[in-house]
Amino acid sequence: MSLQRRLTLFFVLIVILPLAAAALVMQRAVVDRFVQAAADDRRAALDAAVPVFKQRVKALDERVAAAGPSRRWFAQTLSVRRAPLGGPAGGGRASVDRRLGRLLEDESVMDFVIALDREGAVAGFALERPRYLDGFGAPGARAIVASERGIGNGFFRTAEISVGRQGSLIGGLWLDGDLLGILQRRPSHMSLVSNGTVIASTSGAPVAVGARVTFEGPFAAELGQPVSADARHLGGQGADVAVVASTPTQRVADAQRGSLTAMVQLLALALMAILVLAHLLARVITQPLMELTAGATAVAGGDLDYEMEVHSIDEVGKLASSFNYMTAQLRATIRELSASRDRLQRAVFRVGETLRSTSDTNSMLASILNMAGDAVEAEAAVLWMPTPTGGELYPAVAEGLDLAQLRRVPLASGGVGMAARTGAPLKLNAGAASAGEPALPVGMAVPMPSREGTPSVLALYRHDAGKPFTDEDRSTVVFLAEQGGVAIENVMLHEEARRLSLTDGLTGVWNRRYVQIQFRKELAGAIRYERPFSLLLLDLDHFKDINDSYGHQCGDEVLVELSQRVDNGLREVDTFARFGGEEFLCLLSETDEEGALIKAEKIRKLIKSAPVERTGGQPIAVTVSIGVATFPFYGESFDTLLHAADRALYRAKRKGRDQVCLADPPRPGLKIAT
Repeated sequence: MSLQRRLTLFFVLIVILPLAAAALVMQRAVVDRFVQAAADDRRAALDAAVPVFKQRVKALDERVAAAGPSRRWFAQTLSVRRAPLGGPAGGGRASVDRRLGRLLEDESVMDFVIALDREGAVAGFALERPRYLDGFGAPGARAIVASERGIGNGFFRTAEISVGRQGSLIGGLWLDGDLLGILQRRPSHMSLVSNGTVIASTSGAPVAVGARVTFEGPFAAELGQPVSADARHLGGQGADVAVVASTPTQRVADAQRGSLTAMVQLLALALMAILVLAHLLARVITQPLMELTAGATAVAGGDLDYEMEVHSIDEVGKLASSFNYMTAQLRATIRELSASRDRLQRAVFRVGETLRSTSDTNSMLASILNMAGDAVEAEAAVLWMPTPTGGELYPAVAEGLDLAQLRRVPLASGGVGMAARTGAPLKLNAGAASAGEPALPVGMAVPMPSREGTPSVLALYRHDAGKPFTDEDRSTVVFLAEQGGVAIENVMLHEEARRLSLTDGLTGVWNRRYVQIQFRKELAGAIRYERPFSLLLLDLDHFKDINDSYGHQCGDEVLVELSQRVDNGLREVDTFARFGGEEFLCLLSETDEEGALIKAEKIRKLIKSAPVERTGGQPIAVTVSIGVATFPFYGESFDTLLHAADRALYRAKRKGRDQVCLADPPRPGLKIAT
């Protein structure tokens, strides 16, 4: 996963997790607030309902007591015979009802009045038509009179008011829309429950439904539907009656579900916004890093003039400025090193014209020896150089001595061997000389510096024992030895480095660097003269199995043999190089797509034609897979052509190896990047 994606994910997590937790807490708080608001509303409804009910009951009692008719009026009223309740009403019954109905005129307290004769039978009945809630019906006079506690389904009555010996009068009110409707203006439903039975309700609960009521706090009940409820006692004659305020449980569930849905939707929108912002923020953070990476890659590739653009003055801008400062310092250091190298070369050139002019190694060695001898007036001189194994020194050049009489000197043997072993200048004398050294009375051995391995030794001699070498002589020879050693080693290293920098150390063919140099030359000619050229990418099939089965030495032998076969099968104008591992690259000059396929097939057959002989074992049969790409159709730069050939190579691998595959054509409408 890229850094930009990791940063995006990290930003999303550190924002969305607390946001989700806050949303859950908020959703819970909303639900709790809704529940609390419902509970507050129920309590407020009860606080309003109980006084309203008590006030109407009190007013009803007072009105019935105060409005009781005189005995004469009541006797005249009862003197008219009344048909039985529920039968057909005659003129006498209508007269009684009209007389009783006058008590209800202009009356907002009492809803009905009943006259009883001295035997307690209903003699008359006048009422205001009740505006009952759904599910209630007007009760009959007998049901009202027969109620034990003065309350029943849909009504409340007073006690009997005696009117002398003529009879009694009962007043009452309906527990209908006039009473409960006032309370229904609140969200809570209101119900009246007598002895565990619903006698009136705004919730739609059927009359006579049982309901368990508690007064300690909120309780769950079933009033036509599951509800949360609170209850209060009604005092006075309705002491056994409770008023219940209820909220449907479904309303709480709907609120909880609605709030959760809203929170989820908000979180989804927030997540989308956070993703966009996190992506932009991660891009802002990683973009300077990508620019720094590109700059470091350019500098590593040798482009020391690369300079980053500074877009800001923050930490990123300071980093870009530091990078530019570093490249500037690097350029200055390289210039100083180049100047120092030039000064060193000029100093070496000033040491002697001979060292500056000769390119022959032996002549250079002889010149160094002669120059050192002349500088300190030595009568004889020998340049001892290490053997390839480094265990001995042999006389490479001699002046004033017969070279044929000198022999090899083991390390740490005699003065010369000891100087090579310790790396420090030593005085020589005839008594300490080994069998291979000249036995002269005066001498000194100065090692010539070497970056690795056993150093060479510059030995100078005098025949006169009275003329020893002075410290100044030794310093002069040390300086000349240092300069001469560096000059010789630089020449050798330069030649070796040039050879190694352009060739593969194992196979001896050109390496990747050389083929890139040749590609630029080939590309310039192809563009100028509008000529095609092709790139072949070869990969040895199952090379890992060869290494695992026969060892890496055998694998090296296979690579050497393969490179020789391919190199011998190409033209001189073509370039063949080891690209890395078991991959090789052919640059075919002035070769179109058809010619490249023919050449690739020829190489494939040449490799497969004969097994590779190996030391001390059975021959190994090898094959190659080849990818082909041609300029300019498959690309106009080294990287694009190489990428196209590489894709073709891996297609050949997937198709079973030992095949030649042409690169896929570029997609229409797309320009190859250069």
